[in-house]
Formats: sequence, structure tokens, C-alpha cells
Amino acid sequence: MTHGNPHHGVTPVRAALFPDGPDSLLLNPDISQSQWRGERVRAGLRPRIVLTGLAGAVLAVLAASSASGFTAVFALSAGILAIGASAVGGWYSATRVLTDHRHGPGSPCRLDRVRGAFFFRGRDFADLGAASTVARTLIASVDELHRSPARAWIDPALCGEVHRVVWQALCCLDRTRAARSVADDLAADPESEAGELATAARRAVTVVDDGLGEVARQVHGCLVATRAWEAKLRHIDLAARADSTLAVLPGHDHVRGLSEAAQAWPQAVFAHITAARDLTGAGAFPWEQPPSSWSPRHVLPHHSHSRGRSAGRALRRRAQSDGDLP
Repeated sequence: MTHGNPHHGVTPVRAALFPDGPDSLLLNPDISQSQWRGERVRAGLRPRIVLTGLAGAVLAVLAASSASGFTAVFALSAGILAIGASAVGGWYSATRVLTDHRHGPGSPCRLDRVRGAFFFRGRDFADLGAASTVARTLIASVDELHRSPARAWIDPALCGEVHRVVWQALCCLDRTRAARSVADDLAADPESEAGELATAARRAVTVVDDGLGEVARQVHGCLVATRAWEAKLRHIDLAARADSTLAVLPGHDHVRGLSEAAQAWPQAVFAHITAARDLTGAGAFPWEQPPSSWSPRHVLPHHSHSRGRSAGRALRRRAQSDGDLP
């Protein structure tokens, strides 16, 4: 078991586009990374792309070596544009060699020319009845296992072994096509001996289907465990986030101190405002009018009035003393 230094590998399942729509594909585990790089280089150097780049280079060289003029500038620009288009096209083709297979039925690429040579896709088994559902489930399960956060806690070799075994199971399923076809043909033959052969063929196919189902159940068991551990990891993460969030919140005593400090502000402001009113003779405030004209927001504590009068006397004394200065 590994932990503390998660190892996040790339999933061997890709979402790809095909002429019949999007589909998932499982990569062949026997294809090395160097081989995949070679396929990308080969896709980026397709004849059409290379010829476009060469034509642009030749045109640019001829334009640069010829006399100046509008034609030479136009030819040079066209050559540079062709080289740039070739480079972009090669890069685009190389990066999408695994995920874009919309080549049309008459022009397959190297990767999807032979089924199972580089990958299996979900629809490769669509004609195999109930086994097709199991095949698609296996592909999705391998993808989920490799993407799971729990993978950081699992032996990396185990995920690779699951990938390999699932691939071999799909290879076995793919090889049952001929046996299924023969069994159907024998079942339609009225001879009794042919009927016995059909039964034997069906039995052999059933053995493969049962083995495929057993592999699917075991992989599902792995996913049950990883999903449970993912839930534990989410709970641990949420608990840690809650602890760190609550740790930076101010304490009750600090908040209460702020509230107590703020309680004196309205009275102090009222005292200074009323003192300034008395000093300047600005007239009474609304709450100093007869009680019948008060509104609730103008009612202030009685001790605020007394504090305002004392503050007013202090301001008047300060004004008088200032007036005595030279």
C-alpha cells in the first residue's frame, strides 16, 4: 500500500469520436509508450501534411530568391501560410490520433484498421447480445478504478493487472464471434449430429461468457472498496477543512469585547452633537420636541440628554478660553 505521495497515472480508457458517434475505448496494455509516440509522429507526418509543408517551403524559397514585387510578396506569404498550416495540421493530427477516428468507413487509420490491435471500443461488442453490456461495464470500471482518488492508496501494479486481465477477457470475448456464428448455423441444420455440435458450441461460448461475468463481478468488488474509501477520504477532507476554518474564527470573548466597546459610541456621539447644537444655536432636534411629535427612532435614553448638556458646557468653556487668547 502506498500513501502520502500519491501516484496519479493516466487512465487506459479514452473518450473518442467515431463516424457513428462518441464511444469509450480501452487501450492495448501491450503497446508501449514509445510505440504510442511513434503513432503520433506518424499521424503528424501524413503524406498530405508533409506535401503541403514541402510545397509551401519551395514556394517561399522561390519567392525569396526572385525579384521584389507584388507577385513575389504574394508567393512568399502563400508559402509561409502553407508551412504554418502544415505545422498546425500535423500537430492537431498527432494530438488527436487516439481520440478522433472520424475517418469514414473507406479510409480507416492505422489504429482502428484492425479491431483489437490497438484498442477495443464499447461498440465492438454490440452484436454479442448480453455480453456487450458486460464488456462496456468492464471498460467503464477500468476507467473508474484508474481515476479514483483511492488509487493513491493501492499498489500501482494492481491497477495495471486489472487492465491486463480485462483486456484479455475482452480478447476472449472477441474470439467467440466465430463460435457464435457457427452455433447459429448448426442450430438451423435439421440433422441431429449438427444439433449436438451446436450444443457444444453454445456450451463453449457460455463458458467464456460466464468467465467474463466473473471478471466483471471481481472488478465491481474492487470498485465497491474504492468507493467506500473515497467516501472516507471526503469525510476526512471535510473534517480537516472544518477544523481549519473554525480555528481562524474569532473567539466569543473577543466578539463580546467588540460589542461592549461599541455600546458607548451612540451616547458619545449624541453628547458631542447636542453640545455642538447648543454652541451654534442650531435649534432643537426632533426628539426634543413635544412627546406627541416623537417617532420611535428619535427616542434616546434620558442620560444621553444630561451627557449632552455637560458636553455642551465643556464646549462653551473651550470657546470662551479660545476667545481670550491673543
